[in-house]
Amino acid sequence: MAKKPIRVFRRTDGRIAGEVPVQSSQNRTEPQPVPVYSDGIDGDRSSITQQVHDMPEIYRARTGESAHSQYDELLHCIYDAVMITEMDGSIVEVNARAEHNFIWTKEDLCKMNILDIISGADEQLLDLVRKNVTDQKFTVLEAVCLVGDGSRFSSEIVVNKMRLGRPSLCFFIRDVTRRKQAEEDLRVANERLVEAEKIQARVDTLSTIFYDLNNPLQILTCMAEIDKNEEYKKQLERVVSVLDKLRKQESLEAVRADDGSIRYDISTGTKLQPCDSKRLMVVDDEKLLRDMFVNALSLTIPGVSIESASNGQDAVKIFCQKRPAVIVMDVSMPIMNGEAAFMEIKAECERQGWRLPAVIFCTGFVVSESLSEIVGDGSMHTYLEKPLTMANLIGAVKSRLMPAESSSAP
Repeated sequence: MAKKPIRVFRRTDGRIAGEVPVQSSQNRTEPQPVPVYSDGIDGDRSSITQQVHDMPEIYRARTGESAHSQYDELLHCIYDAVMITEMDGSIVEVNARAEHNFIWTKEDLCKMNILDIISGADEQLLDLVRKNVTDQKFTVLEAVCLVGDGSRFSSEIVVNKMRLGRPSLCFFIRDVTRRKQAEEDLRVANERLVEAEKIQARVDTLSTIFYDLNNPLQILTCMAEIDKNEEYKKQLERVVSVLDKLRKQESLEAVRADDGSIRYDISTGTKLQPCDSKRLMVVDDEKLLRDMFVNALSLTIPGVSIESASNGQDAVKIFCQKRPAVIVMDVSMPIMNGEAAFMEIKAECERQGWRLPAVIFCTGFVVSESLSEIVGDGSMHTYLEKPLTMANLIGAVKSRLMPAESSSAP
């Protein structure tokens, strides 16, 4: 039994109700192009390829029906989907390719209007087509077509006017989904190439600037130290800070002045507020393990207050309140893991002008690339693999707590 044609309902903005992404209506594997010639050096000759396709079943049926009509046989041989319509868009004839591409039978399609298969189209489109097509002109449309199974495909549609007998319109519809995708891929690739070239140009320019400024800045720095001029040293630190951000390709933070103008926040060389060197924090979702760490550190490092938290989110809150100098942080925790908590703490320190605490990550998993980047050379942050020894934990905490004590001393 032939299924009823799908009626397309359009919204006021011209889009289709229940719209789905554009995709090819051909759910089959296409044969790969194969070169025809391999014996020549002529580029045009070598570029000739072939793809051998099986004729769809509907084509075989239609050509069998039209064996005695050269016109019908030609119609069904055309590679594009062909739909012949009345001047009002009512479909009166289709070829086998149209039935195959749109997954509707000829009987279904001949009950529909051409506007039912062109997404977003209305009478205005038909008015333009009727106005444009003449004996000396034809119209080429690019549109999205709707298929009987609910899928859609990008198409190129050529419309001609037929005058033999009753005036009618002939729509040649070609699926160009692959071409559109190739064009989009090429556009994205070009944008990435242009951006890469811009980045390289900036890097080359900055490298030249750094090279030219390096020696003068070194001389000025030495002069400031010899003269013991703290003001000169502070201003030079500001310049070096900006150059360092540019070297690392970091963005300078934009600041809007009272008059509305934009300037950039350049460090004035003010020292960061130190963390509390008499305070530690242990973060682990396993209560027994957390308590064991706290007890061991309390016994071996007297005079130090130790906070504790069971997840990264609580750790961030406690740090903002207590500012411990060293944090023992489990990596895998519920709510917020150790890496995410570290990034939150780092961001808060940058906002508030605080010194970043030393973090000792504890993990029983393979160390991720992102955690390796955080730890760096291990001089400030580090990681200990579980199961760990208390001696290693205590040693890691002490080695990071003592520099904090000395740096905070007057």
